[in-house]
Formats: sequence, structure tokens, C-alpha cells
Amino acid sequence: MKLKLFFWLLLAGNCVLFGLQRGYLGATAAERREPQRLTQQLRPESLALLPANSEKLVAPVRVQEPPAAQPEPAAIGPTAPTAPTAPAATPAAVPPVALAAAPVVPSCTEVGSFSAADAQRFSRQLASLNLGDKVAQKLSQDVTSHMVYIPPQDGREGAERRTAELRRLGVGDFYVIPDSFPNPALRSGISLGIFRTEEAAKAYIGQLIAKGLRSARIIARRSGAGKQVFQLRDLSPDARSALNRIKADFPEQEIRGCTA
Repeated sequence: MKLKLFFWLLLAGNCVLFGLQRGYLGATAAERREPQRLTQQLRPESLALLPANSEKLVAPVRVQEPPAAQPEPAAIGPTAPTAPTAPAATPAAVPPVALAAAPVVPSCTEVGSFSAADAQRFSRQLASLNLGDKVAQKLSQDVTSHMVYIPPQDGREGAERRTAELRRLGVGDFYVIPDSFPNPALRSGISLGIFRTEEAAKAYIGQLIAKGLRSARIIARRSGAGKQVFQLRDLSPDARSALNRIKADFPEQEIRGCTA
């Protein structure tokens, strides 16, 4: 009896399954998945296939703003000191573009080495600029030679002691500067030689040092007839232009920065 009931139940189940697959009992499962759903869409003719690289397929990127910094809760009671935070690194400043440096105009200008007659003529033309105390005139003497000497000390008695020392060291070329010498600072000194260049005078001092004489010095000898030099300070651009026009009448002279 039980076997018969199980047989008829199994047969009934197979019939129901067969009817579902054939559609006798309504739409099949496959029809419910795609074809029937397409027929149920609104305006299916507006659907279009897009290529894989279409921009319409790229979803817009949303930039998420960083969350606002939340204030730290106030600490209750004494707290340990916190270590200082390092300052945020800032980008290196871009160096400014270097500008061309303007020519430096000396504040002191020196003109020429004039003879007495030319100095008077130049001074008369320069007076028209009304420069006042900005103009200074001085005498410049050319160096003609260099003298190696021992400075005077204790007058004639000191000169005699030094001559005795020179003979002892084997230095025989010298003479005592007389009291009639024009420069009183050299009277009773001892001249050891006159040299045309400073280099030659220095070389001779080196020979004297090798012999044990260390008190020799060098002094420049200048010509008696000096030259006139004009020094002008803090000239305005207009005054400098006028100076150049005056200097054009003296082509042999030179405009330069002050040497002293």
C-alpha cells in the first residue's frame, strides 16, 4: 500500500515538472530571466551599445575633502608636556632673477697730472661749474729713485756708532747724510745706496739682512718739480658730463678714481 502511494506521488511530481518546463503551467524560468524582461522594458528602442573606451562608461570621480580637524579634548588634571611638533616643510623659495648691475660711479674723481700753466687753465674752466668745496687741488711729485738708508738716531754720535757697526759687518758703501740735507728727518742718517726701482732696493736690503744688518729702510725720492692733480668729490650726473666736456680740451690728461 505504501509503495503504491509513493509511486503515484512520484508520478505526479514528474508531471508537474514536465508541465513547468513546457510552459503548460505559465512562463518558463528562462523566459522570466531575460527575453520576457526585455519585452517588459519601457522604450526598448532607445537602448544603444557603447564601445568599451566610451567616456560615458567612466564614472565621474568625486574628490573627497579631508575631514576637518577635530579639537583635542581638554585634559583633566596635570599632563606631561608634549614634544614640539616640527614645522611643516615649505617649498624652497625661487631665487629672484639677477638684474644687471649698474656701473659703479666713484664718489671721488681724480683728473690729470697738469703742468703749472695747464693747471691754471683747467682751474679757470672748472670754476664755471660752481663746485665749491667739492674740488681739491694738490701737488703730485713723481718718484725718481729709492734710497736704502739707516734712520738717524742720537745725532752725529749715533751715526758714528752705526758706521763702526757697518765696517764690522763688512759693509763699506755708505755715507752719513749731512746736516744741510733738505729733509731734516734724514739728517745724520746713513745712506747705503740709491736705486732706480723699489725691487732693486728690496733686493739689496735682503743682502744686508744676510750680513746681519736689520735696521735698513727704503724711502722714495721724488722730483723737485711736481704736477698738479685735481680731485672732485660727489659729482652729480650733470656736473660729471660738464667735467667730461672740459676735459676734452686736455686730451693728454686722464680721468680716474682717486688713489688717495
